[in-house]
Amino acid sequence: MRLFIAINFSEGALATLTGAREALRRAAAGRGSYTPEANLHLTLAFLGEVEPPRAALAAQAMDAAAGAPFQLVFDRAGRFRRPEGDIWWAGGPENPALNALQRRLERALTGRGFALERRRFAPHVTLARRVPELAGRPALFGTPAVERVAALDLMLSELGGGPPRYTIIARTALN
Repeated sequence: MRLFIAINFSEGALATLTGAREALRRAAAGRGSYTPEANLHLTLAFLGEVEPPRAALAAQAMDAAAGAPFQLVFDRAGRFRRPEGDIWWAGGPENPALNALQRRLERALTGRGFALERRRFAPHVTLARRVPELAGRPALFGTPAVERVAALDLMLSELGGGPPRYTIIARTALN
């Protein structure tokens, strides 16, 4: 099973992020591949292919890493340049609570034998992929998306025949 740990969003934050995605789609005249609303999330850790019994260890790591709820703000867009077209994302100001949670989660996962990617944590929500070069930088946010983070989700990612399907298989409350 292909797994990752994420923060999913409330209807209000999803509506704002979807609005930003649609502003990008208009600016790019529809060119690119746009993330379905149901797939908008912030990845904290990508686990990759995991044997089904090890999913319980990932859930234990989430429990061990959980701390107090906190707030996220997404108020700007950026892009990762790629030859096949850019990846556009939503991001926000530096968030010490988010960074601390991600570090605790990484320690809890590696302590349980998970091999994680070795790259700097760059919190973002992917809005679209393969977007061709745009003239200028479109304004995607009228108002920020605000989310009170109260849970972590262990997500199953199923690929094939269209966009990935994400299913929550475990949840840890922050308290």
